[in-house]
This record gives sequence, C-alpha cells and structure tokens, in this order.
Amino acid sequence: MPSTFRPPRQQRSAATLDRIVKAAEELFAEGGFEATTVDDIVARAGSSKGSFYARFTDKQALLAYLGGECLSRAKATWAELLDPERTASRPLDTVIEELVRNLVADYRGSDGPLMRALTIEARQQPGGEFQEMTDDLDRHIRDSLEGLLRARSAEISHPSPKRAARVGLLMLDASTREAVLFATDRGGPLGVSDAELRRELTRGYLGYLGHLADQK
Repeated sequence: MPSTFRPPRQQRSAATLDRIVKAAEELFAEGGFEATTVDDIVARAGSSKGSFYARFTDKQALLAYLGGECLSRAKATWAELLDPERTASRPLDTVIEELVRNLVADYRGSDGPLMRALTIEARQQPGGEFQEMTDDLDRHIRDSLEGLLRARSAEISHPSPKRAARVGLLMLDASTREAVLFATDRGGPLGVSDAELRRELTRGYLGYLGHLADQK
C-alpha cells in the first residue's frame, strides 16, 4: 500500500511541516535515510511524534513526499536542459557536456541524499512506489534525450536515437550514481574526481553516439 501524506490545513501546521521537512533533509544529508529515526527528526524539528504522525503514516511516507518534490524539480530541469529547440543553436558536444555536468551535480547536490535513499528503497522493494517514482524520472529523461537525439540525428552516426538514449542514459546514470552516491572511498582504485568523471563520461558518450564533428 502506498505511503500517505496528510497536508496541513492551518498556517501553524504548515510551519510545523516545514520544520519537519527541513530537519529530515538535514539528517538524511548527515547520516543517511536508513540511520535516521522519527525520534531524530522530531527532536531536530523541535516538534513531537504526534505532529509527525498527523502528517505522515511513517518514515517511508515522509521519503515519498520529499522524493516527489525532488523528482518534480528534476523533471522540470531535464525537460529544459534537453529541449531540442532551446539547444538547437548550440554544438552537440556542449549539450552533452551540460547533460553530464547536470547529472553529476544532481547527485552531488542537496538532493543527492534523497536520490540515494529513493534508489535504495526502490531496489529493496521491486515494483513498489519508490521504484515507480524513480522509473518515472528515468523514463522522462530517456524520452527527453531521445527527442534531442532525433532532432540532432544528422550529427551522429548511431543508427537508433531510441537505443542511444536508453543505453546511453544507462551508462551515464549508472556510472555517475556509483561514483557519487555509492562511493565509499573516493581514493580507492576506481576513485575519480568529479571533473575527471564529467570529462570522461562526456567523451565516452559522444564516442558511443558517433559524434560526427569528432570524426572530421
């Protein structure tokens, strides 16, 4: 059964919700979703468990609420970033570089802990609401990228924009997620800086696309 959120009806209740949300975001960033308890959240928020449960059925419901807000922001950003009309006058390599930079920034930024939590919950509950949420974002980015590649198909030698979007996004997202969200030791044998990661993923994806400008 999907987690539920009960929106506040009064201004004071809205202020309490804001404190709970801010406290949860801080604690998820500091120690992760798994290690954070409802007691931790209400203590940081200066609230009570009664106030928490008046709004959320459980900690997963809070994550679903935060995740929904996070993914809505992400979808709007990606729709603009990959808009064929907006990017028509820009070189394709610059557009792909911006795509990769934004992907790394998403995972490295303030929404990173939420994305990590959503990914873990989706893996632990196949077919559940968290997988549906992350699948929806992946589908949105894939379709937006496919539209961009179709519009720029004369600039690449890859025969299928649809496949290039699906497999390419898998390569880019999986690499970035592993390097940023799930890296336990940035100095390990596979550790790379964000700058190097961005540079090499951009080169790799442009090569996979068969970017024709690189072949002249």
